[in-house]
Amino acid sequence: MPVKKTAFRKPAPPVFKKDPATVQTLDAAYHLQKSGSLMQAELLYQKVLMAEPGNPFALYAMGTIALDRGNAAAAVPLLRQAYATGYDHETVVTHLGIALQMLGRVDEAMAIYEDAVQRVPTNPRFHSNVAVVLAQKGDYEGGLARAQKALKLDPNFAPACMNAGFILQSLGRHVEAAEMFERTLRLEPGNAQVTEALRLLKQKLATQGA
Repeated sequence: MPVKKTAFRKPAPPVFKKDPATVQTLDAAYHLQKSGSLMQAELLYQKVLMAEPGNPFALYAMGTIALDRGNAAAAVPLLRQAYATGYDHETVVTHLGIALQMLGRVDEAMAIYEDAVQRVPTNPRFHSNVAVVLAQKGDYEGGLARAQKALKLDPNFAPACMNAGFILQSLGRHVEAAEMFERTLRLEPGNAQVTEALRLLKQKLATQGA
């Protein structure tokens, strides 16, 4: 099952505000990052960390920039530091898990996700994240159960629909997988990954039915 390298590319807005100058720098860096000016944003985040070495948002944002560059090894310690401060926003948890998965450290990713589930058991994203790791470990039935749990919490949570679709496909339940992909595209019409997966799956189903 594919792992999206940067499922949540945009950081959450700056929420840890102290010195007015730091707030201004964080805001400027945040908007630069949103616009794709990663180098300039990184310089400003580094400036914040020089003034406040433990600033959670700057640590998190630097971690997401490292992920955008494909450098999961650099992202993990930054994201871990942000998480350790108590900044456990779902995007921090997910980015940290993704970075660990990219490095093949799936057990560590699972531990992060399950910790998040314990903290906020009603968050569908955390259950959906667990579903991905279970599928990666070959436990497709367990992964499907967790994706279904996420959808029970929020029937319109598109990532869980997508994950359920790929897991159903891995289980050979192709008709159900196609239905789940179609459901995903009703929620996220522009999802290129699911669009292509559905196209190939329909080709396969048509061949089998011929």
